[in-house]
Amino acid sequence: MKNFRHAIIVAAALTIGQTVPAGAAGLLPPPIIEPVPIPEPVAAWDYYFRAYIGITSQKIDTFTNEVIEAGDFTIIDHDFDSSPFLGLGIGYVISDKFRVDLTGEYRGKSNFQALDTYVDVFCPTGVCTNEHTGIKSEWLYLANAYWDIVTFRGFTPYVGAGIGAAAVTLDGFKDVNLVNNGLYWAQENTQWNLAWALHTGFSYEIAPNLALDVGYRFTYLGDGKTGSYYTYDPAAPQGLPPITLKDITSHDVHIGLRWALGGNDNCCYAPDPIPVPFK
Repeated sequence: MKNFRHAIIVAAALTIGQTVPAGAAGLLPPPIIEPVPIPEPVAAWDYYFRAYIGITSQKIDTFTNEVIEAGDFTIIDHDFDSSPFLGLGIGYVISDKFRVDLTGEYRGKSNFQALDTYVDVFCPTGVCTNEHTGIKSEWLYLANAYWDIVTFRGFTPYVGAGIGAAAVTLDGFKDVNLVNNGLYWAQENTQWNLAWALHTGFSYEIAPNLALDVGYRFTYLGDGKTGSYYTYDPAAPQGLPPITLKDITSHDVHIGLRWALGGNDNCCYAPDPIPVPFK
């Protein structure tokens, strides 16, 4: 009988020993899961292509050469006609606020007119006039940087600046003296100059990868210089000094399109966080 009671006590102890840990485990709190921190996303560098056309309003500070500087000349007027321009560019977006691009453009032919007077005893009235005419054009290459200020309902105003080079070509220049029945013409010449520009404008997103760009630009093109001057009269002096158009500036208005060419959209974003059990 004692052996039977002992067997019952041992069996009960074994049963309690197996069930208590399981019940106690049910009372413990669940393991703590710590997620991997998500870093701030960095925008991918998206390339874009741009094409644009525009119109110029140009002027110069003055025009001169060695003869004008040495004589008693009075410059009455100088002016350019408006001219068209068209350009292409390639750029990339550094962030949602900043982008840069390289542009190249051809600025079409613009007619130049100027008038000066001088005093000379050989002039019938004592005063002679020189009427200057010619054609100017240029190639302009700029490296530009822009700040896209804010985007609201698809509109993004921006400001920017650029620096580069301009190849200014002067052609068909003539110096006509009607009083003395004189005519001089200049050879074509191209001069390379440092150029710079200031930009402002806005873009409008008309499709996910396409934006309309409308802008204004103040552009400095440097000086333009003709070739030497010659006349059809063999008895008159030949090879007179070139005319220099000093400090050509232009107020430009343009409209164009920017196409986003895409980039590695996954290059700069962290993967989804993986839960790590707490130990």
